[in-house]
Amino acid sequence: MIAGKFLLSISLPFPVSFIKEVMDDESFEKKPLLKLSCKKTRDEFKTIPDLTEDYSESSSLHKLIIGNSPEMMDYLVFSQMSLLSLHKLRELDLVPDSVKQEGRLLGQRIMDSYSNFDCSLLRHISRLGSLKCLTRLDMLVDQNLYLEQFMAELPNLLELGLSILTRPGLSKHVYLHEYIPRLEAVVAASKAPVLKVTVEAETRRQVNKVFKNSYVEKLVLTGPCTFDLFPVMERLKEVVVNLETSLLANNCTYWKSRIDDRGLHRAGLCCVNIGAVYENCPNLERFMGIEVAMVSHKQTFNKWNGRIKKRFYDFYLRQGGSKEIKAWAKTRWLSRRPVTFCHDVVLH
Repeated sequence: MIAGKFLLSISLPFPVSFIKEVMDDESFEKKPLLKLSCKKTRDEFKTIPDLTEDYSESSSLHKLIIGNSPEMMDYLVFSQMSLLSLHKLRELDLVPDSVKQEGRLLGQRIMDSYSNFDCSLLRHISRLGSLKCLTRLDMLVDQNLYLEQFMAELPNLLELGLSILTRPGLSKHVYLHEYIPRLEAVVAASKAPVLKVTVEAETRRQVNKVFKNSYVEKLVLTGPCTFDLFPVMERLKEVVVNLETSLLANNCTYWKSRIDDRGLHRAGLCCVNIGAVYENCPNLERFMGIEVAMVSHKQTFNKWNGRIKKRFYDFYLRQGGSKEIKAWAKTRWLSRRPVTFCHDVVLH
């Protein structure tokens, strides 16, 4: 509390305006903080507002994070968090305002700096025993997925948000034995009923990602058609898939899609595979807004597939599709029952 005002949320590193308020007020009383964020903004500010430009250079939170060593970031986080009361912290948002710089996706050096800062922040919150209080966590992660080490300390999450930005051109080994297993492990360890995954960019490989979880009830995916997600979630009730729709004739980039057949997405194949839910998601009610609860899983896959297929074909027609059902199914539907198995991390 500063000057009689309660602070329910704040950003790290502290904005200069907040530091000035602390300096100007004679008393500072720590009150429970509910939300903490680090958006890595690029807005320029004078580090010491009262001095002229000759003595106080302009900077930004983004520059502070990428321009200092991990040791300095640890000290910065430790010193600033000593002013906060986090025993009632509920929300932590570490996704930057933008994942682009000068029109290009963030490079690995910047991602490493962001990850070092975020990891330091999580370690300090963990040290205080406050991770268990979080009900919402939003993170930007890359192929390293350090978040895995903290998942056991997050038993009360209601919503987990993962924004994925991997290094382009990951080797086959790193992709199959590090990135995918770690991503699957983070999802498997989450106890949040809502899981939101936003794929900013990743190496393009035709590999199934099996998200196995016993707590997720709502799954929200925003990403490319080729993400190839296979959910294995016994409590799952709803799947929301957000796909690119602004490219007119080239919206759909699903594997081996014909150039003249990319105007409409392949619902049930793009991003999330509907075939994987058979027997793996028995409580599913809606998939991309399509009601699927009335199609029982207590029948053979072929019979289940035939009934589900009709509902997705009707959806295709409502979207403006014109193919006959046989022609549609040949290029826009499951050719066989998917196989779902998780990947193992290879230890070095």
